[in-house]
Amino acid sequence: MGAGILAGFTVRLHPSKAQKTCAPYPRSMTQLTRNDFLKLSGLAAAMTALSACQPLFGDSGPSGAVMREAQVLGSPLSGSPDEDWVLMCTLHRISFGPTPNEVERAREIGIENYIDEQLNPERVEETDLPTDILNSLTLLGMNPQELFELEMRGRIIGELTANALLRCAYSKRQLNELMVDFWTNHFNIHAAGNPEGVLKVRDDLEVIRPNALGNFGDLLHASATSPAMLTYLDNASNTKNGPNENYARELLELHTMGVDGGYTQLDVEEVARAFTGWSVVGPRRRLFADGTPGDFVFQANLHDEGEKLVLGKTITSSGIEEGQAIIDLLVDHPSTAEYISTKLVRRFVADEPPRSLITRAAETFTNTSGDIPQVMSTILHSDEFKASLGQKVKRPLEIFVSALRLTNASIQFPNRSLAPHLTFMGQPLYRWETPDGYPDTADAWLGTSGTLSRWNYVLALAFNTMPGVEINWEALVEDTTTHEEIIDQLGYRFIGQTLPEEARQIVLDFAGQIDEEFLLPGIGALILSSPYFQMR
Repeated sequence: MGAGILAGFTVRLHPSKAQKTCAPYPRSMTQLTRNDFLKLSGLAAAMTALSACQPLFGDSGPSGAVMREAQVLGSPLSGSPDEDWVLMCTLHRISFGPTPNEVERAREIGIENYIDEQLNPERVEETDLPTDILNSLTLLGMNPQELFELEMRGRIIGELTANALLRCAYSKRQLNELMVDFWTNHFNIHAAGNPEGVLKVRDDLEVIRPNALGNFGDLLHASATSPAMLTYLDNASNTKNGPNENYARELLELHTMGVDGGYTQLDVEEVARAFTGWSVVGPRRRLFADGTPGDFVFQANLHDEGEKLVLGKTITSSGIEEGQAIIDLLVDHPSTAEYISTKLVRRFVADEPPRSLITRAAETFTNTSGDIPQVMSTILHSDEFKASLGQKVKRPLEIFVSALRLTNASIQFPNRSLAPHLTFMGQPLYRWETPDGYPDTADAWLGTSGTLSRWNYVLALAFNTMPGVEINWEALVEDTTTHEEIIDQLGYRFIGQTLPEEARQIVLDFAGQIDEEFLLPGIGALILSSPYFQMR
């Protein structure tokens, strides 16, 4: 395996069969010389050795031995190492990796207050976003009609991806960005198709982002009239003479009640009837209706009139209001509170969500009519949340962005340099084909091909071989003089603790053998590729 990762990083000659099924090696990887390859051969061996180490945290949090090993670096703490461990792990769980300023802020106001601050993103001033690069994403400011005329679907999704990655990497509203990712997958739309590739822009900017930490009912209503959703799930062609149950089924199964939520096939059929005529103006004003291309439209002449019976409740014939009434009915249904709470607890706490926390989160959902921040507050302030810290496996997007944030990498060409690596790692944004979204449990992401792709990304990032992406390693290890100090400082920055003794010794042995020019990126790559960095 060790030779394989360096082969992929340096000359890209022999990717494994598993890697070929993901994507070609990104072209942004810079080739190294044969001498460089020989000098770095010890890095491959060290990465392989580190992969055999156990994660830093066990089933019930840090052991006493681990805590004794994990000496806290940096500013003196007012609390104990255990308190700092909770703070650091919490920050890693509710962000794409905490920056030093965010760590300082959390220490200043306390981690519980910091959580509340993040749950109210309007309180957090955005001062770090790269506005010059974001402003260069000009396609995102165009309306659907203009985008249809351009016929540049690939570039459109490229700019949408760049916008998302930059906000994940630079936004101070980190929990909001995590919630954007959560709801993007909950209301998944495969944007590689046409017209979804055009319409997804409006869905992201007008449906998901404004409601990510808002009210679930508002979010569901917005999604139900999203042209991207209606075309992706075929409701744009759902008419009284040609009914289509696809959106109705996913509305019940994936968006609200869950597959075991208690609805029947008859409910699906009745919901589909209620949503007949909910459509989208086509790009040439002839596919679905007259009007402005890309807009939602209710076509009353294609609507199936008459009463509907949904979940035992009679929905009177009232045109577009029938669908709106069904959405309200679903938001208030106990199965929806249960299903949404289960998904949120799985996302932010554990692959096997604790029943006790699901129950309390569902109660909050019901009592607040789907207020997302209050549901999240119940989850993030819970004992179950604290007990789970350090035990969730990062998905590729989290590994990808946290490496950028924690190394303070500067980014100039996010779509050209970064997006291909994320594709190779298996989680290209807006490209999951089925409506259930990317999986959220460890078993979906662990495996040899995933490990190789993560290592190749870390190597390319650490050694500054991606055009327009650069790490200033010297700035990350100021005031260090020995290999031990460098390893400890980077370890604390990247994983919130110094490495345990076995892993630390592997990195220290490597540091004693590598040429000075490769020392800092080599140590950084080892820690970023270690099992400890894969956890949150």
